[in-house]
Amino acid sequence: GYKCIFTTTDKQSKEKIDALKAFGAEVIVCPTDVEPEDPRSYYSVSSRLSREIVNSWKPNQYDNLSNTKAHYEQTGPEIWNQSQGAITHLIAGVGTGGTLCGTGKYLKAQQSTIQVLGIDTYGSVFKSYKETGIFKPEEIYPYVTEGIGEDFLPANVDFSIIDHFEKVSDKDAALMTRRIPREEGIFAGNSAGAAFAGTLQMQSRFKKGDFVVIIIHDHGTRYLGKMFNDEWMQSKGYL
Repeated sequence: GYKCIFTTTDKQSKEKIDALKAFGAEVIVCPTDVEPEDPRSYYSVSSRLSREIVNSWKPNQYDNLSNTKAHYEQTGPEIWNQSQGAITHLIAGVGTGGTLCGTGKYLKAQQSTIQVLGIDTYGSVFKSYKETGIFKPEEIYPYVTEGIGEDFLPANVDFSIIDHFEKVSDKDAALMTRRIPREEGIFAGNSAGAAFAGTLQMQSRFKKGDFVVIIIHDHGTRYLGKMFNDEWMQSKGYL
């Protein structure tokens, strides 16, 4: 395979970093609590490396619209066909925005009444920007939940596609992450926990007969040292 260098933040689980290293990747861990423009941020470090390393390429999942296109061409049709056109609501965590916006764009093209609902987290700017059209830096602060939310506006987040953002606390996301495998037998990860918790918070938006689809982005094995570890949960005050 190609030589890969990954930049990530110091809040990401050790399991994710170890998995990348197992495949021979180099992983550079950057501080979370800095602005995107800071030269130490994982955004800035990746951009610097792509400039410095000859014949290198940065996929840039945040702003490369191929992200959205892939889900428009694949995930959207898959869900539409498997639900036999019955889907009424699509729910997913929003990080880069590609999954929810690409899938949602396709589904709305088939049936305009489908509701696309994004899961956000406290410390992220998505919900307030959707509701006000104003970028509010004062809403930005570090959070625990992995895989969703951002402190800037990625090009792949199309706010015209997303009908509503629901914010979920770190604690509620973590507790739901633990519930899913125990109650449903699905070993899902942290962003899925946030998505399920957010869905329950939005119960008033649904009625009997609705067909609600939740996209599960990640696997529970990435969080064995965090959400599935009692000591870690206790250290955060979640148990």
